[in-house]
Parts: sequence; structure tokens; C-alpha cells
Amino acid sequence: MANIRDDVAVIRRRMGALSRGELTRREFMLLTAGASATAILAACNAETASPVASQAQGSVAPGSALPSTAPPAGTRRIVPLYTTESDPATLAFYSAAITEFRTEFPDVDVPITLYKDETRVAFLTTAFETDTDVGIFNPPASNVAGWAQAGLLLPLGPLVESVGADDFLPGVRVRLGGEDYGMPVQAGNTLLWYRKDLLSAAGLEPPTTHEALVGALSELHGQEGRIGIAQPVGPTATLPINFLTPYLHQSGWSYFSKEGEIRFNEPELFEGVQRFVEVMRYTSESFYNAGFGDILTAYLAGQAAFAVYPGRLGVNLETQAPNIAEVTDVLPIPAGPFMNGQLHFGGTGFQCIYANTRYPDEALAFLEALRTGENALAFSLTVPGHLLPPLKSVQDALRQSDDPYVAKYRDRINLMCDLVPTAVDPTYGMGSCDDHQFEKIGNICPFSHLIWTSPPIDGVMLQEILINNRNAEEAWTDAHTKMAAAANQWLSENPDWTPTA
Repeated sequence: MANIRDDVAVIRRRMGALSRGELTRREFMLLTAGASATAILAACNAETASPVASQAQGSVAPGSALPSTAPPAGTRRIVPLYTTESDPATLAFYSAAITEFRTEFPDVDVPITLYKDETRVAFLTTAFETDTDVGIFNPPASNVAGWAQAGLLLPLGPLVESVGADDFLPGVRVRLGGEDYGMPVQAGNTLLWYRKDLLSAAGLEPPTTHEALVGALSELHGQEGRIGIAQPVGPTATLPINFLTPYLHQSGWSYFSKEGEIRFNEPELFEGVQRFVEVMRYTSESFYNAGFGDILTAYLAGQAAFAVYPGRLGVNLETQAPNIAEVTDVLPIPAGPFMNGQLHFGGTGFQCIYANTRYPDEALAFLEALRTGENALAFSLTVPGHLLPPLKSVQDALRQSDDPYVAKYRDRINLMCDLVPTAVDPTYGMGSCDDHQFEKIGNICPFSHLIWTSPPIDGVMLQEILINNRNAEEAWTDAHTKMAAAANQWLSENPDWTPTA
């Protein structure tokens, strides 16, 4: 405990130095990111009067925010921040942002509470039922429309107006009935990393077509014990949609139309599934039931010629495997005939504000401060190339940043930014790719929890094909039949639903 207390005291002193201008934001974050998450949280929450997670604001009609009246002299305004991000570098960023925010709002405290991705639906549902002030929080996409319609989310119109609607990249806003309910945090993409030295030694060029990729994989798979590609399928909901999406979209189709009609049954989409399965033949069988961490482990250890991953892989290479970093580059995934190499998976994380939060004006002000300007750039630079900005102005700043990693890999960063407008998460942008037409839209799939459950329908399909050697067409037919049934059931139970785009 003594070490934790010492760490907290050190971080608190740095927070004071940052607020006085004696430390820059970059210096503060570099110094603090090495501390434990526990110490950073304790330092951030040191001045909070009571644990926010246990506070309830009384009985208030859904959607009617409590008045933001000035508290009695000497009391604090509490703007809770609930997050699933426990990485020390991210928490150091939050600490810096909170410290700087309080120079303008000295009577506002922003305590941080961590909660888990896998339990956040149950956690937030309980919080809403008890009217616990969760302030600013990270929601699961599939619940946003329902929560907004129930009056549980604060409309963010004033924030969007302050930022400027034209500054948002296409498809990153979360809208319902003409109103915004989520502030985008990132707009990433997942690309193909490869070993330049291995391709060169084999006399191969970086692949730009699916056929060339398969050719390179067949040549390199098994050499010196390496696998061709580190890319998993598994029972986790986010895995298949992450890695299968490029092959579906580059076939000209996606899982569903904008209106929620099944598209996974299109014959050309089945061809995309087959291309994905063909690529997966050049990995270890252990990747037929693997996770994201297994990709990093394999590639960083030099055990894979290719890997599919967001930008974090490059950052981890730089710090953990610099010898492999020097012979690594990244390129678009060549997955099909439609917009070949242009359409990828890209997660768009965002934050919402609880409608009954006690100080909505202050919450809006802090969320704007957190996700725009210098703070938004600083957040992106905690993992450069992974946390790509959803605002044009911040993306421009990232491209021009003097951050050492960005400066060294500027071409890579520019490629990742260039491809953000065509990188889609089908749960956030349902129908963005349909019938050989592409337009990135923010359209939440309201029944995604029925499709990408545990285990997800597409994940079961892929494992049946790869592990059980089930006939691919039979497994695909079974999958799209189940998807259509789940979607139709939800739509029949929710006849008033309309697309959020």
C-alpha cells in the first residue's frame, strides 16, 4: 500500500505542475503512463467527496435532466466519467484532460470509474434502473437506439453545433430522429501487416489482389516454422465481424441492408466467405479458436509472415520487437472484386451522456474538451495509428504531428487515415455496403446483440467450416437463415423502429 500511496502522491504533484504550466501535456503523459491504473485512478479521484458509483439522483422522469443550478458555496460539481479503458496510457490522458479542464472549471470534479466491456450492458441497465448518475460513459452500440428512445441519453446537439457538423468524418455520428446521442471517440481500421524481408527473399511483391495474397501465403506458410497469416476466428462476438467484414464488403454486400433486410444470403457474399476461408487455410489451427492477443504474440515473436490488425500492432512492434518493426509494413487488405483493397472493418467508438446526470452543462463542456482540439490529438497519440480521429481537424493535426512514431511512419499514418472513410463496423454502419454501392453511414444495427452474441452466428459458421470440415455452403445457408430469423423477429417486435441514418 505504501508504494501505491507514494505513486498517488507523485501523480498528484505532477497534476499540480501541469495545471501551473510547469509540465506540458506530453511530459505529464509520458511520466504518468508508466504508473499503475490503480494509482492513476486514485490520484484522479482524490478530491471527489464520495464514490460516484454509489450515488443515485432520486426519481426523475426519463429524459428530463436534473437542473444545473449552482451548488452551495464550497461544494463541488461532480461529472462522473465511466470508462472501459483501463490502459495506463489512456488513464494518464484522462488525468491530464481533467487537470486542464479544472483550470477553467475549478469547482468541477471528474472522478473515473472503470467497468468491463463484457458486463457493461448489465451494469448500465442496472444503473439506469436505480437512477445512478453514470455521467459520461461508453455504450454498446446495439443499445443506443433503445436507450435514446427511452429518454436515457442526453441529446448532444449543442456539442455538435459547437464543434461544427462539417468537421465530423462520414458515418461517425450517432443520430436518432435528427438528434445526436453519441460523441465519436475514434474511427479506426484494420489492415494487413507484412514482413518485407520475407517477401523480398521469396521474390514476391506486396500483394494487391486476393490471388496474389493467396500466392504469397502458399509460398511463405510453413517456412522456418512460421504461419502464413495471424488472423483468428473464435467464439467472441467481435472476432468474426472484424476479420470477415473486408471479404463481405469487397464482394459488394454486407450482413444486412440499411432497413435490416438480410443480405448475408447473397451468392456473391458467399464467394467472399470462401475467399476468407481460403486465406485461413494458411494459419495455425490454433487460430481457428484464438483471440486478438494471439495475433500480437505470433507476429511480435516472428512467427507469422502476415497479420491482420489495427494500428496498435505497429506501436507494439516499435517498443517490443524493433528488429521486426524495421522489416514490417502495412497495406490494404485485398479481399475481393468490389472496391478491392478499399473496404475494411473500422470500429467507431463513442461516448454518451446520461440524460439524468446532475450537471449536464458541465458534462457537455467536459465531453467537448475531451474529444476536440489538443485533447483529441493527445488521445490519438496514446496509440498512434490505432486511435484514429473521427474529426477532420484532428486528423489533419495527427498527419502533421511531430510525435516521434508519427514522424517515423508518416506514410503509414497517412494510409490509415486515408482509409478511414471506407472502414465500417457493420453494427454501427448497417447497410453502408449494399448491392455494389458504398456510402459510409452511421446506422446502428438494433438487433446486433442477437447476431453477434456468444457465440456469434458467423463465428459458428466459420468454425464449423474450418474445424469440423462442414460443407461451406451448408454452413453459410444455416448461418444466413438464423440471421434472417433473428432480424425478422426483432423487427416484428419493434414495428416503429426506423434506421438511425
